[in-house]
Amino acid sequence: MEVNGEIRRLRHKVVKLEALLEQLQRQQSSLLAMAVHDLRTPLTIIQGYAQLLSIELMSTRDPTIDEYTTNILAHAEVLGNMIENLVALDQIERGQLRLTPEPCDLNVLVDNVLAQVEGLLKVKSLQISFDPAPGAAWINGDEHQIRRGLYNLLSHTAKYARPDSQLRVDVVDDGSFCYVRFRDPHRILPADVLLQLFTVADFQQGGRASSLHGMDLGLILVRHIAEQHGGRVSASCSPGQGMTLALYLPASEP
Repeated sequence: MEVNGEIRRLRHKVVKLEALLEQLQRQQSSLLAMAVHDLRTPLTIIQGYAQLLSIELMSTRDPTIDEYTTNILAHAEVLGNMIENLVALDQIERGQLRLTPEPCDLNVLVDNVLAQVEGLLKVKSLQISFDPAPGAAWINGDEHQIRRGLYNLLSHTAKYARPDSQLRVDVVDDGSFCYVRFRDPHRILPADVLLQLFTVADFQQGGRASSLHGMDLGLILVRHIAEQHGGRVSASCSPGQGMTLALYLPASEP
């Protein structure tokens, strides 16, 4: 009888803890929603005025003014994407991120994202060579989420690249997977950091201060997006080749 009583007590405790956890998750989501709303409003104003300045001052042809407005717009774009990453990660945590798969060409998606980060590349004087897959690289996925993942990979690569670097992006279709590789020839990370690049382990462990360098929530979101599409992500470094981030997605028929 004592054993049955202990089991009932533990079950009751588990139920109470589950209810408390659900309440904390709702509070977290509510706070995040308020923070996102408060951040989006001033960001939209900054972007709007920066675009107006860029248009109004276009006739001056002053390279310094052009540099300043490009910087504002590029970093505002990055900040906006960070906000949307937080929203998407919260949706994933609550099981509310819904995918709408449809046939799409990975070559086209990468090309669209390259155009999207043009300002960020210009700020750091980065050059990118893009080698698409021959023909079309067909996948069946949610275009919006895949573009988000590609943007996060590319913006992360650009963020930590040396100024004036030549980055490489290529798309490969091996029949089973279509994958995109983002290569920075100068960046090298330790093997233990590479293994945790797409996880939150380093944030939880603390550890060496340098272990946090190069980590961002955008990469964690990329892993979730890849896994929800039946794919995966990878990070590797090799002498003479630098660092490569890759997103693998199952290939599909046209």
